[in-house]
Amino acid sequence: MNSKDIARIAGVSRSTVSRVINNYPNVPPETKEKVLKVIREYNYVPHASARMLRGKSSKTIGLVIVDLKKNSDIHKVYDNVYFGPFTTAVIDFANQLGYNVLVITVYKTRDYKKVREVFYNKTINGAIFIGVKNDDPDIKNLIEAGLKTAVIDQEIREDEDDAFNKSIIVNMDNVNGAYEATKYLINLGHTEIAHITGDMEKLSGFARLEGYKKALKEAGIPFKSSLVVKGDFVEESGYKAAYKLFKKAKPTAIFASNDQMAIGAMHALEEMGFKVPEDVSIIGFDDITISRYLKPALTTMSASLLQMAELAVENLIKSIEEEIAITAKFVVPVKLVERESCKRIEMQREKINDKYALTMK
Repeated sequence: MNSKDIARIAGVSRSTVSRVINNYPNVPPETKEKVLKVIREYNYVPHASARMLRGKSSKTIGLVIVDLKKNSDIHKVYDNVYFGPFTTAVIDFANQLGYNVLVITVYKTRDYKKVREVFYNKTINGAIFIGVKNDDPDIKNLIEAGLKTAVIDQEIREDEDDAFNKSIIVNMDNVNGAYEATKYLINLGHTEIAHITGDMEKLSGFARLEGYKKALKEAGIPFKSSLVVKGDFVEESGYKAAYKLFKKAKPTAIFASNDQMAIGAMHALEEMGFKVPEDVSIIGFDDITISRYLKPALTTMSASLLQMAELAVENLIKSIEEEIAITAKFVVPVKLVERESCKRIEMQREKINDKYALTMK
């Protein structure tokens, strides 16, 4: 198949196909999408790209930051405490290996179109995805179309037919990290332990809930749905979750699925008249920089974003340069960082109940 065939199938001129392939701006969006659709369907590699594949590489990888939000149009990738450090680390490691990084943001599902375009016109040789939902069909389609990928925070399955088994996957040890966080609170004497979940469409959301349940079960503590409140990994959701939680329960400790939500919950607890850790202990996850400077400093679970970025970059570039499909799966260990936001239970339970009743009036 050549550009003449693509033009015939798409119902456009050969010069239009050329302009689309070379990403000229003077092509109507509808026409461009029609041509790209045919290119995708027939797995056509344009001549310029074929020469690139035979000779010099573009030496560019993509970093796709996915920040899909159902109920908000506000996206703050530039100051996100998770995306920011990871992006910097990816750029640094890629530059050391002689590669540039093209950063692409996906705020709506339709934004994946940008990723498909830079893949099909060979602007990028491969891509790292972060912030994704588990089992995202758009990423699956890109993997099946031949894009070399590294995906952060994706479930590892045994199914050989799963598209993500053709990808590099880098995860934090979510289950064991959440298990250790909850166990830490249990060892301090807490039995009424609440959990603020992350986004349950993401691996880190449901895996950390699994670790929380595992620790409770091992300790013989009954799981109570009233002690679990859904969040979405942003500070505001932790704030709202704490208020919602204390309307129906009286926990002595909270395990928040990330530090941002833990910080939001701490603000809410202060407003409700509870002191951390005297009245309520709280532990987070991720060990973001600000956590150590809070008053009290936040106890949390730490995993190295730098290590995750390095694993993703090095293996993706190796896959590109050696023209092989690397399907490595990495789980980065998590460790407890003990600070000031948790304490052993010493005060009488009645004192907490009295303060709770007074706050709710």
